[in-house]
Amino acid sequence: MVQITSRSIKNSFRYALRGLLHTFRTQQSFRLQVVATGLVVLLMVMLQVTTRDAIILITMLAAVLTLELINTVVEHITDLLSAKLTAVAKFAKDAMAAAVLFASLVAIVIGCLVFWPYVR
Repeated sequence: MVQITSRSIKNSFRYALRGLLHTFRTQQSFRLQVVATGLVVLLMVMLQVTTRDAIILITMLAAVLTLELINTVVEHITDLLSAKLTAVAKFAKDAMAAAVLFASLVAIVIGCLVFWPYVR
């Protein structure tokens, strides 16, 4: 049985932070998305969006950043398992990139729909 201790919890947070920092340092797309997240949060504060709208925006921001983190994992695992970029490995990477792109585009549309009443 695994025991949960303050040390194991501390280690879990340390490992997660290390993964987050690694992704931030090595993935240009993630850095761009973090900047975009900051701009959206700034707009949310400046425009004083409702709690409901803030929840919608934060959920979309979290979804895009989470998908980018998963994309980084898929890329690393694919690189590890595939010495050559086989057709299957290439498809896995491309499909994951497409998932991030799709979520980003949906987030932009939702962001525009949410912010529109505040700026018109």
